[in-house]
Amino acid sequence: MTLYELSLEYAQTAADLRRRIVELEQAGRESADEERRRQLEGRARPLRSMYRDVRAVARHLEHYYEKHTPRQAGANISPRRKRRT
Repeated sequence: MTLYELSLEYAQTAADLRRRIVELEQAGRESADEERRRQLEGRARPLRSMYRDVRAVARHLEHYYEKHTPRQAGANISPRRKRRT
């Protein structure tokens, strides 16, 4: 399995997590019971964090082998100030 193929699996997992988050949010909006809404929100909160992490890993793996243009030497270095003696 290549890293790109692995990124596709991570992307699918992210989609599954997102789908579950939406289901929990919808159930919370439809619930008349405040305690039930808090429970649903408590279940959705860690899924949101997992979703962000899995999505970030999927993007990283998808582009892992792409070459980046190297920075030119000294391109980000500001000119030095002359010291007073």
